[in-house]
Amino acid sequence: MNWNLRFINDKVYSIDNDRFKEKKYVFSPFPPTNMHGFLDGDIRHIILADIMARYLRFSNHNVFFPTGVNSITNDSYVECKKLYKSLDDRSCDIFYNQMVSLGVGIDEQKWINMRHDEYVALLQNAFIELYERKYISYKNTPVFYDKDSNTIQDFFYGSGKKVPMKCFTLEIGGILPQIVNDINSISMEEEYKEELTSLLKPTMVLKMEFLLSNKEILDVCMEEPEYLGGISYIFLNPNYIDIKKYVSYDEYEAVREFLESDEALYAFSGLTAKNPLTGLDIPVFISKLYSEGVYLGIPDIDIEDKLLVENEGFDYINIIKDGLLINSDILDGYTKEEGKKKIIEAFTEAELGVATKIYKNEEIVLSSLDCFGALIPFLEDKNEINSLKDYLPYQISSLFRPVLLENNIPGEQIVGSISNYFTEGMLPILSLLYDSIGSIESVFSKENKEVFEKWLPIEVAYIPKNEMVSGILMPIILYNIIKKEVSYNLPSIFKKVVLVPRALDIHQKVIKRQNNNLIDMDKYISIFNANSIRLLCACTKENDEMIFDTYRLSDLKEYVNKIEYSLNQATITDNYNLDYYFHELISRAKSLLDSFKIKEYVELIKEFNERILFKENISLKQALAYIKVIYPLFPEMSEVIYQKKFNGKYSIVNEGWPI
Repeated sequence: MNWNLRFINDKVYSIDNDRFKEKKYVFSPFPPTNMHGFLDGDIRHIILADIMARYLRFSNHNVFFPTGVNSITNDSYVECKKLYKSLDDRSCDIFYNQMVSLGVGIDEQKWINMRHDEYVALLQNAFIELYERKYISYKNTPVFYDKDSNTIQDFFYGSGKKVPMKCFTLEIGGILPQIVNDINSISMEEEYKEELTSLLKPTMVLKMEFLLSNKEILDVCMEEPEYLGGISYIFLNPNYIDIKKYVSYDEYEAVREFLESDEALYAFSGLTAKNPLTGLDIPVFISKLYSEGVYLGIPDIDIEDKLLVENEGFDYINIIKDGLLINSDILDGYTKEEGKKKIIEAFTEAELGVATKIYKNEEIVLSSLDCFGALIPFLEDKNEINSLKDYLPYQISSLFRPVLLENNIPGEQIVGSISNYFTEGMLPILSLLYDSIGSIESVFSKENKEVFEKWLPIEVAYIPKNEMVSGILMPIILYNIIKKEVSYNLPSIFKKVVLVPRALDIHQKVIKRQNNNLIDMDKYISIFNANSIRLLCACTKENDEMIFDTYRLSDLKEYVNKIEYSLNQATITDNYNLDYYFHELISRAKSLLDSFKIKEYVELIKEFNERILFKENISLKQALAYIKVIYPLFPEMSEVIYQKKFNGKYSIVNEGWPI
């Protein structure tokens, strides 16, 4: 029997319209398509998510569990090109059929092929909206560039020398505190929270006020406050600072001329700032040399600052001699480390400053140099970019070429594509908005605000450990932009996150093409069946690597057959002496699944099998209770027994969790 067809007809996976049912959102990132479906063994996070979605649905919740394929990665295009020479759905169909065979619940209305026009249009429209609202910029940006492969390296983990390149960047400076709060509020191991927040470059700074000669106050943050005594000049960037407050009347005309000039480096503001440590006056200039709003020039520790003051004839203050601080008032004679501790203690005790943590990573590179993927929805014409909003979706031809619905758009295609930071980061948000009929929805609309309020936060997300940035951090960042624009009262995006490591082969190697150990999942399913593979995924501790071991799978197949055989022996005769053990199984299984403890749930079933199922003659009533308990883990087996032993007219999911 085609159980998936039966489930679809029974609307087992569909979102329930019953408004009285509590809503639950279960999420797992979509794996990329390829010529063998799940060829890299990357199935465990999906199986774990499916188990929880089935349990919650079985427990009378209205469950949203989107499923699909990430068909816009470079690898997906290359695989498709190798097989079929053109872009079509055949490789995606392989993946779909494997998910069905593995018992993954698929809602046809929320089955998402990320390459199809309906989804691409949503994705590209969201990109354009963020650009129009000034969150995304197109500019020269320092990036980690790999010349050999002609790619932009991972923005957070890239290494080597940065080179300037024209890229799209996402500005996040205004929402960093909210991002950090959302990360810390997730139910997740602390070490992973720390790793995510560390990517935002947390830095302890001393906040203080400088009194200007015109009586205005200038707020200053110093990452290295021990060098406070060495500040020799201050540059204020007019793009970030209201310079009307920081320019004297006598110098206003000179500053205006500077702002209209393309050659001058700076203009004197006519003001000085009082150094709160030494009491010395520091000259203040207006300049666009630095991207910071307030730039503190300390020539004795910065070679570029030293070259500037020597070229321009500024006075500067020596701050270090023989490794010790000088010209620094109470810090004289201390080392750098000692001086930092002392100044923070002294300024905070005297209420002259506040020690606080800031996050310096205020923008993220979104461009990629890959030639495939979801194309950036802009064209470039004489260094200006034109939005293709009226021409969405920006389609891809069967020969892997970008095409427009009309051919009269001027300009050249922008090199590269949108990186997975955006395409995968938007996935949990756009999954809620996706409509198979292709309507383009604004992520900032009032109607979608109501959708977010109804379904978020995600009850539990199973994320591959190697996708922490695209699967956790980027959805938080992008959703916080939506919250800032729409309503800060929206719920957070994640409630609980479980990180799942990559699968390994029997030699402890990651399953991938380079290791020559790719898995033919169809063959595995055919030989060992879906129940055995689901059991393998579920009985490994979530944060441990799972070993694809054929010997173990063979043993698990025999074990599953033993369960099925024992259930088929159930008789109509009641065995009341066993009722207590079944009630205990039901209660403990529910408690463990309510706590998302899938491995412990599987261990409980194993223990019960050895103690009761394999040794005792159970009744039909007890068998029915048992198959309900194992339904989230073994949906196909439960359905087979239910139809065979109980003549079930509909799916067993209609029975609900046993009580």
